[in-house]
Amino acid sequence: MTRPVAVWWVKRDARLADNACLSEVNRLGMDVLPLFCFEPSLLAADDTSDMHVHAQWQAVTGLRMALRTHGADLVVAHGEVVDKLAKLHARVPFTHLFCHEEVGNDITFRRDRAVAAWCREQGVEYREFPQSSVKRGGVNRDRLQRWWQSRIVDVPPLPVPLIRQADELRRLAATTTFPKLAAFTPIRQWQPVSEADAHATLADFLTRRGRWYRGGISSPNTAFTAGSRLSVHLAWGTITARQVWHAVARRLAELDLADPASVRWRQSLEAFVSRLHWRDHFTQRLESEPELEFQSVHPCYRDVPYANDERLHTAWREGRTGYPLVDAVMRCLNFRMRAMAVSFACHVLHLDWRLIHPHMAGVFRDYDPGIHLSQLQMQAGVVGWNAIRVYNPAKQLADWDADCRFVKRWLPELNPLPAVRIVNGDNLPGYPPPVVPFAERAKQMTDALYAIRKSAVAKAATAAVYLKHGSRKKEPTVRPKRAKKPAKPTTPSLFAGWDTDGSAG
Repeated sequence: MTRPVAVWWVKRDARLADNACLSEVNRLGMDVLPLFCFEPSLLAADDTSDMHVHAQWQAVTGLRMALRTHGADLVVAHGEVVDKLAKLHARVPFTHLFCHEEVGNDITFRRDRAVAAWCREQGVEYREFPQSSVKRGGVNRDRLQRWWQSRIVDVPPLPVPLIRQADELRRLAATTTFPKLAAFTPIRQWQPVSEADAHATLADFLTRRGRWYRGGISSPNTAFTAGSRLSVHLAWGTITARQVWHAVARRLAELDLADPASVRWRQSLEAFVSRLHWRDHFTQRLESEPELEFQSVHPCYRDVPYANDERLHTAWREGRTGYPLVDAVMRCLNFRMRAMAVSFACHVLHLDWRLIHPHMAGVFRDYDPGIHLSQLQMQAGVVGWNAIRVYNPAKQLADWDADCRFVKRWLPELNPLPAVRIVNGDNLPGYPPPVVPFAERAKQMTDALYAIRKSAVAKAATAAVYLKHGSRKKEPTVRPKRAKKPAKPTTPSLFAGWDTDGSAG
């Protein structure tokens, strides 16, 4: 090899475009050797599921195919990453290790520190590049908007750079294959995850489906199509928020403001941009305080009296609570209803948000720890300043699925029954009665939470926690430029965060 080698450690960034690692390797005139590692510690984590493993396998497979069109290849390894880096370094004495910043769980946090320590010991230059507006190590909340502006708005996405890879590196990479992992059967309905799929999904949203985003994502019956369906791509890094933001900006600039149809397009796309911005807001919370994986961000809510009845936990997981909309949501887990699923588990079944975390994480293909953990705490009412939201399943059913199309799709045992009977909560043959009384149980938990909130100690702590983690609602969300004066910023919906992550739709 005549050029020095840099390893690009692929994590949640399986793409060629808008890739700071590849661009820096190209700028330095080095050969690149991409490395992806299936790590046993991550595969065994309680918040990892077959759905996640399949998504990442699919994303990396697509990346490998794309690299090969550029005359390069990717090393696939199976083992803890420090061990694999050491073995690779013995064979190919690379001088640089590049990766994108990842805001993950405690396992990935400790892993990243171990990799940094190994690089220091070996004299390998280790650099992490941001791929969002999230500031490493935390930042004053008043300055978050500046990071969004400087990283997302002011900088265009990076083009695919020249990719250099010596023949011997390409031959080495080509000999590596995907390991045989625990057998699982991919489900046809699982959304495809690759860089090509990400851009096709974005194009479809901006030219067809996105017109109905505003309002359309509120119903479980329309959210599947009205939503952007970009959350899975943002979660696994097959597209970046910067790429999405600039694509939306171009689309807004193209709108014919004289066309009445453009009004709805503009409203929908601006609502989407607002939620895209909030995605980084919630991720920053985990980056600033990694302990929130294990304890509430507010110290006074760390001993909420949860019962953690395993019988109720099982009924909730399996969709057998006796509340039709809750059970349909748990069997489908449409993104728009995540908030209700968590609220019902914590406020009505009295289950700890930490107890339900692994199951909720595992059933979402777009699992992103920063958003997931922040939203679990917000919907559980343990953040301290957000409204305590208890969604009445009967009212939600009447409001959003009165004809029971959604419920009957996911609870086939209710298909023979008329919708009015299901909505009215009559005795339903072949379906379990409610496992607990809704109103009584909800009052017990909300009384406990409000008692904490009203205490002098909690009020004092809330001010400090909000200063570190709270949103700055008076600061306007930066929007793509357009010909007319922008409307007032859209405030986050009741589901802010889980519909801001790009499932944001």
